[in-house]
Amino acid sequence: MTTKAAALSLLATALLAGAVQAAPTPKNSWGKPGVSYLKYRTDAAECLHYVETQAPVKLPLVDVVFEMDMAVSPDGGLDAMYAYADQQKMHMNRNWREVRRQATGAVETCLAGRGYSRFKLTKAEREELEGLRVGTPARQLYLWRLGSEPR
Repeated sequence: MTTKAAALSLLATALLAGAVQAAPTPKNSWGKPGVSYLKYRTDAAECLHYVETQAPVKLPLVDVVFEMDMAVSPDGGLDAMYAYADQQKMHMNRNWREVRRQATGAVETCLAGRGYSRFKLTKAEREELEGLRVGTPARQLYLWRLGSEPR
């Protein structure tokens, strides 16, 4: 995987996982009543692949590299990139917002095509979600539970 592909993969992963830690808690989520947790996670992974291959996301690699404040090895510094992103919590900034803007249509197309629909989170649900770190199994399970229940 090229460094550019790794950077876009990292950004797309954050997009699918929901808002990054520094961003406000989302007011909406996607769900499908009755979906199993395995199917929910499989659909998320397949939609991530769809976004990576189909979404017209363009972000100058130089912006990503300078933002990272670290050396990126041309021979595949993928592990270093992921470690850095986790360590720094990759605050929402111009680049993250640009990737989100470009990839949103592809994410929505993929989810809708799999039978998911958008639903509004209640204030209590948003407050609980704020306490769950992005990308953790606890957050994934919480969003799945909300989305798999009929509303």
